[in-house]
Amino acid sequence: MGIRCGYTLVLLSLAFVLVLIPGVVLAAIPSPTTLQIQNVAAFQHAREDGDQLYIVTYYIDFATLPDEPVNNLFIFRLLDEDESEIAAKAAYPFYSSGYGMGVVAFYLSPDDAPEWQSGISVQVSGNPMGDWEGSVPVTTTDSITWNTGSQAKMQQIISAYIITLATALEQAWDVEMTTAASGMTILSGTGLTYFIRAIPYLREVAPFATGQYTFELEYPSEKPTTNKYARSLIEAIRGTIFDLSEPARSLRIPQGALTAALYYTLVALFFILLARKHKLSKGVTMLLWPFVIAGSFIGVPLIVTILGGLVALSATVWLIYKVVT
Repeated sequence: MGIRCGYTLVLLSLAFVLVLIPGVVLAAIPSPTTLQIQNVAAFQHAREDGDQLYIVTYYIDFATLPDEPVNNLFIFRLLDEDESEIAAKAAYPFYSSGYGMGVVAFYLSPDDAPEWQSGISVQVSGNPMGDWEGSVPVTTTDSITWNTGSQAKMQQIISAYIITLATALEQAWDVEMTTAASGMTILSGTGLTYFIRAIPYLREVAPFATGQYTFELEYPSEKPTTNKYARSLIEAIRGTIFDLSEPARSLRIPQGALTAALYYTLVALFFILLARKHKLSKGVTMLLWPFVIAGSFIGVPLIVTILGGLVALSATVWLIYKVVT
């Protein structure tokens, strides 16, 4: 009698333990109508040099959805070329208990990462502890899109990829998964809640998708001051009667300064003689404009030409004022 009671107690204890173990399903489970790994994208140097991130898109459907969520009934495995398990992961049951379309991701540090592009495959299988009506469902794929480059480049690619996945989930679930911010499409609050649980280190590997992006402002370098204009004028008059390079070199003064001094000295003498001979006191100022313009073509420095233009403008305004009043 004591032995029988002890045997019964052991069976009850075992049943109790099985109930408490997460992922153990005791009810009969129908076979899924659809069990697909739709896409696998691998990214190298996602968070640090040498690491690997595998993002898996799946689709699991039933004629009648089970009571148990997807994380209790299915397990995702990353396998090496010998079909040995590298990592295992359960899907996050966010929408419709995790069935339909969903995303699972594996992150491997540089120390744990296998050789890049070395016969890796991804498998999703039913929980072997479940009471399946048929055989345990399983599907495997070795079709993987490989992406590698600098960490900055990978973060941009992963961010864009996650926004693409979020947009697809938005259409499949009819739930807002993305939003616009500062002219960019990023994950909405709902999208962030899902992907931050589906993809390890989401904010670090996909800063542009999560709104954590930063930009280094690049200001245009200050354009160095040059005497390109002055040189062009010097070349234009070289060898002509206006070429004062030799006198300037002898006097050890800039050619432009010598040209401006001689030119406007002659212009001043011309105006004085013209005003005395024809008794012009007002209209003669209008003749200053042609001289200012002409001076710019015979080597007068630009700054002097500008100042001459200001003088001519002031004289013109003064003349108009006198005529009107």
